[in-house]
Amino acid sequence: MPKKYSKNIQVVIDILKDEIRGDIKSALKKASKDYTMTWVYQKKNGELFPATKNDLEAELEDVYPIKGRSYVIKNIAEGKNVVMVELIESYPDPETKKVYRTPLVLVLEMKSGKIRTGRHYCDPSLSYLNLTQKQAEKAYKNGTRKD
Repeated sequence: MPKKYSKNIQVVIDILKDEIRGDIKSALKKASKDYTMTWVYQKKNGELFPATKNDLEAELEDVYPIKGRSYVIKNIAEGKNVVMVELIESYPDPETKKVYRTPLVLVLEMKSGKIRTGRHYCDPSLSYLNLTQKQAEKAYKNGTRKD
């Protein structure tokens, strides 16, 4: 029997599935009109906390076409109007076909059943290491979630 999640958690799981499928139209229905995402790190060019701009649909068109993306959710929790997801994101580089894996945490604030804003926490230097699944799993060696 499939697990039953709260409405907010199900929205987050569903939008991750939309991204895997490259389904921008469905993803936009799960985000509020004023949606923003901030990456909590410093880019190589020195920019602190890069964030989405004003045209979410155009930005998703840059990310969603990547085929072969996957997410392994390690933990998911929620509080009042917030969902936190700890996961490993994997995706192939479209040119080199190398698969990149990054352990990360998403903190997503919800409003009226939609994602209003989020923060994406990761170590961007890990994103360029081409970690194997076994290497990425080391971050969770004593984890307790069993699905």
